Amino acid sequence: MKTLTPSAFYKWKHYQIQLRQLCVVICLIITSSLVAQVSTGGNATTSQHQKQVIGYITNWDAWKSTTAGVPSPGALTHLNIDYSKYTILNYSFFGVAKDGSLHSGDLRNKNIYQQGAVQEPGDIFYTDVYSSWDMHILFGEIDPVQYINAEAKTRAEAQGFVVEIGGSTWSQPTWGLSGGLPVPLHKENGAPGLIELAHQKGVKVMASIGGWSMCKHFPEMAADPVKRAKFIADCKKLIAVGFDGIDLDWEYPGPYSGMNFTGSQADFANFETLVQEIRNAIGPNKLITAAMSADPKKLDGFNWSKLANTMDYFNMMTYDFARGFSNKANHNAPVYPYAGAEASNFNWESTLQQLTSMGVPKNKICFGAPFYGRGVVTNGPADLNVATVKRAETVQPDGPIQTAADFTNWPRDVYDGTPNYFFIKQKALSPNSGWTKKWDNEAKVPYLIKDNYFLSYDDEESIAKKAKFININNLAGTIVWTVFGDLEFSGSAQSFGPKLKRWSNVKSPLVNKMNELFASGGTGNPPPTVSITSPAQGATFTAGANISITANASDNISVARVEFYNGSALLGEDLNAPYSYNWTNISAGSYTIVAKAYDNEGTSATSTVKVSVTGTGGNELPKVSITSPAEGATFTAGSNIMVSANASDTDGTISRVEFYNGNAMLGEDSAAPHN
Repeated sequence: MKTLTPSAFYKWKHYQIQLRQLCVVICLIITSSLVAQVSTGGNATTSQHQKQVIGYITNWDAWKSTTAGVPSPGALTHLNIDYSKYTILNYSFFGVAKDGSLHSGDLRNKNIYQQGAVQEPGDIFYTDVYSSWDMHILFGEIDPVQYINAEAKTRAEAQGFVVEIGGSTWSQPTWGLSGGLPVPLHKENGAPGLIELAHQKGVKVMASIGGWSMCKHFPEMAADPVKRAKFIADCKKLIAVGFDGIDLDWEYPGPYSGMNFTGSQADFANFETLVQEIRNAIGPNKLITAAMSADPKKLDGFNWSKLANTMDYFNMMTYDFARGFSNKANHNAPVYPYAGAEASNFNWESTLQQLTSMGVPKNKICFGAPFYGRGVVTNGPADLNVATVKRAETVQPDGPIQTAADFTNWPRDVYDGTPNYFFIKQKALSPNSGWTKKWDNEAKVPYLIKDNYFLSYDDEESIAKKAKFININNLAGTIVWTVFGDLEFSGSAQSFGPKLKRWSNVKSPLVNKMNELFASGGTGNPPPTVSITSPAQGATFTAGANISITANASDNISVARVEFYNGSALLGEDLNAPYSYNWTNISAGSYTIVAKAYDNEGTSATSTVKVSVTGTGGNELPKVSITSPAEGATFTAGSNIMVSANASDTDGTISRVEFYNGNAMLGEDSAAPHN
């Protein structure tokens, strides 16, 4: 028998230790690869294009179960996302407390909607591993250690915890948190958390702060240097944990109503100060983004050039244009304007028009794609633009509200009238569902109707239209609310601890379609180009003057016509170049002049200038109101409808009243009574 010398023995032990370490590394890699990535199909990934695909990942959807159309709780987590389809993931949400500090979304004051209610400070992560998904999603499979022995102390210290053998408490200095047993340790060789898994795949993770129900203290925090310092200190904690930046979801800066507060004009300057101080604190290499209202009127107050110097992306919430509080059954996220809309500028095109008119750089603009729908109850048979029927409800997080949201098909406390796309496919797009699918060729979105129920949503066709819009207009990319909205599960589930599960077969048709269009550079039929050449932006005229409006328009095939508008009111059109309209005898006021060019296939583009008319005189606009039929009236197919209107003019006479069905003229009447 051959024996080893002491030096040979130590060499052998050294190699044995190295081999064991190598085995551990290999085992870790193999274990990690088993859970690291699902592939949801599709023909393109983010590696094949330069657009941003920013997905919001929530900490509450993991609770959803079979009532929401998923196999079980734990399906809607970071383990079932295809990371190759996203460039950035926004973990949502952290809230703002009354002292300016940040807290876990799970610690939100559920009575915050009540008058005088405030948000008390709370832990930045909710470390109760049995009641919250925070630890499981952010840090992966958790091993809740109930007793601290020497081995547990070593593991805990390797993960940044401070513990004592036999102790009953722990602290985590990086998080700024402490607690009692159990210690929420990441399980050795366990499933990775969101931050680790995303970074493995080259995807950045942002900490998203605010959201609809946790913005109440944003205005006072941004205005107060002491509270702002607390906020920024917690932002720095999140960066130290591993987040790649801060996403602000303040809904909304300015003198507008949020869920439980109304802001002020001072918010705009305070927002700019907050962003600059965040940048100073986290440095130039981390990201700063913000989710921003798509309502054009809420965008005027920002100093966009200043924000563009400190922020990376402006994430426009180009959805929720119609909701339960709307008076009409309208589209959730229309790409283009459409006849009969309750608000004519609630669409992607109008939002972009407003942003570009203010000089916002397109390479920082991301438009929001909703992977969910909005259902409402209508007054009589449902269809687009039919009046909604509201009722009193008490819901979370809003409290008592008047809403037309459809809780019959999209149940309260599960979807509250806003079903995910996968649930829409299960319930309304399956055979014999009773729903009828329609397509709005103006807005470029689908909708569904059944009895007195209306559902606006997006499918693969409309998502392709949205991707084309982003390509055509050279925007930075898209934001997705939420990454879970289009996930379709089948096959078997592998469990990682009592909460996390990974499915063997997951599909994501909407984000796949978005990436395919981005990768192909697809634009379909590109819209014409149009620009108003006269008058100049901001021009001033004297009351009574005539304004000559001229525009240049071109198209890859042909321009069919150019329409000229005063806001949403059609002034006239020109079928031939040079395109012009002479607007005469204008009264004092502020006006938005719009030129809208159409190509031979009906695709349109717009150009806008704002002008002022000062002094007295000019032609005052007539006044008109429809007296019959009443708003929301219902008729039987084949019946006649008498349309009557009152019209008056303070400085002249009524020459005629024209009646339209949308954009189609029905007839005119030159004498009162007009009908």
